[in-house]
Amino acid sequence: MGQIGLLIDVLGAVLLVVVIVYAIRLNRSLSSLKANKAELDTLIQTFTQSTNRAEASVARLKSSAAETATTLQENVSKAQELRDDLAFMTDRGEELANRLEAAIKASRTVVPRTSEPLSRAEEAENETPETPDQEQRGKSKAELLRALQGMR
Repeated sequence: MGQIGLLIDVLGAVLLVVVIVYAIRLNRSLSSLKANKAELDTLIQTFTQSTNRAEASVARLKSSAAETATTLQENVSKAQELRDDLAFMTDRGEELANRLEAAIKASRTVVPRTSEPLSRAEEAENETPETPDQEQRGKSKAELLRALQGMR
């Protein structure tokens, strides 16, 4: 029985040596983990700061995009108003041009031209009181002049 006791003591000693070696390795791993934990904390803080900056940048970008969209919409609205005004002026100008052309055609048929210029005395003799057609022509000319001055 003495040998069994010795065998158990040797086996216990071997197991203790194995446990001590394992404990040393575990201690080294824990030390390494503690050192890596500090690096991990630093990395997490840096990541959090970067995330906060990115969120702030996205918020500024959204704000800038909204302002740009508002400005662009205002410019488009102004451009549409100007386009409508220009279309109105063009239509009005065409209308006035057509009336002026009709008045010119009417005046050419009413007053025949002579090959020789009239003297002032003859012009005074040929002058007749204004007719309603001549009054209309005068009004048309005045309207055309007002429209042209308004476009300046």
